[in-house]
Amino acid sequence: MLVNLKFTLYKIAFMILFFVLAKSCVTDYANGGDKQKINNLTKMINDNTFVNADLSNNYTVTAIAKVIKLYKFDYSFKLNDEVFSGKITLNELPNTNKLKLFYLKENPKIVSANPNENLKKENEKGKSISDLLVGIVWGLLSLTLLVSLISKFKDKKRTINSTDEIKIKDVSDEDAMNKEAVERLKREARKKEKEDPKRFMP
Repeated sequence: MLVNLKFTLYKIAFMILFFVLAKSCVTDYANGGDKQKINNLTKMINDNTFVNADLSNNYTVTAIAKVIKLYKFDYSFKLNDEVFSGKITLNELPNTNKLKLFYLKENPKIVSANPNENLKKENEKGKSISDLLVGIVWGLLSLTLLVSLISKFKDKKRTINSTDEIKIKDVSDEDAMNKEAVERLKREARKKEKEDPKRFMP
């Protein structure tokens, strides 16, 4: 029972994840890249503002469909006697706890580990049909899981109804047997009365 519940929760989690990914891909295709993000990344590259940030020793790994792995770290760096910190997600696991991190001069809280690659991705959004196709794939996976969950719940409900019908039938059969037994005892009692010779004696 516990294993089935855990498996169902996993299905629901993946269904939501696939739906979010599908929505993100389709939105990117429809709206194109984020203009503000493109502007910030362009400024980072042109200004060439970067620092060697410190990465935390601990990190979390997120696996998407057991194919793509993302590594989330805490980072911090000091700039003009002010400490800036936050979280950053990397596609690859770094070899050291130092990371070359580009930042926006006007707002050092806005950072990027690879502004050139990120800028290229933003500019490609809405121009390639690949985003739409990937979004459709994620959407189909989400829909498949939804259909599977609905089918499972229907089967479970059907099983419960069948069990209830069997219980009702068992109770009905038991009542019928009890009534039959009572009638049989009554018939035997009347028969004995008729056969008892003392019943006419004063």
